[in-house]
Amino acid sequence: MVDAGEVALVGATRAQIPLVEDLARFYLYDIARQIGPDDEWVANHGWRREPKDLSYAWNEGNHPFLIEVGGTLAGFCLIDRYSLVPGTDWNMSQFYVMGPWNGRGVGRRAAVAAFGRFPGRWQVMQVAENSGAIAFWRNTIDFWTGGAFEERLIPEPERANVLRNVMSFTSPPPLAN
Repeated sequence: MVDAGEVALVGATRAQIPLVEDLARFYLYDIARQIGPDDEWVANHGWRREPKDLSYAWNEGNHPFLIEVGGTLAGFCLIDRYSLVPGTDWNMSQFYVMGPWNGRGVGRRAAVAAFGRFPGRWQVMQVAENSGAIAFWRNTIDFWTGGAFEERLIPEPERANVLRNVMSFTSPPPLAN
């Protein structure tokens, strides 16, 4: 068994776009399990969801990462500059930890590593019906900020004003040694 204490964010290369897009399929299947069928994550007749184009994550200013535990792939996170909340510096665009690592603190440690790496104003959005994701992020952000975050439902204009649960907070710069 790999020690779940060795969590790292490793920069994902353009050559790894297909890998991240494959992982995103599992991510969407997990969301569908939480909230039910939706046109966005329906599988085709070959029992696969068509890959979502995530190549934007490699555009300048964005930060794609693989999440690793002891050098073993455990998930991915994509950080970009999308802003639903005015004044946002960083957006947790996509975040996924594979099933075997759930409940072992991997997600929290990966998220905290991201927040610590990019100081500034953050937003983290969830599908409003995804109670599992909301609970995870509420707990993780509360841990990181000591409760200093805002949470609200906001319509997302780019998605026909579907409500998103949005948490926003400020991540401080690292302390000088």
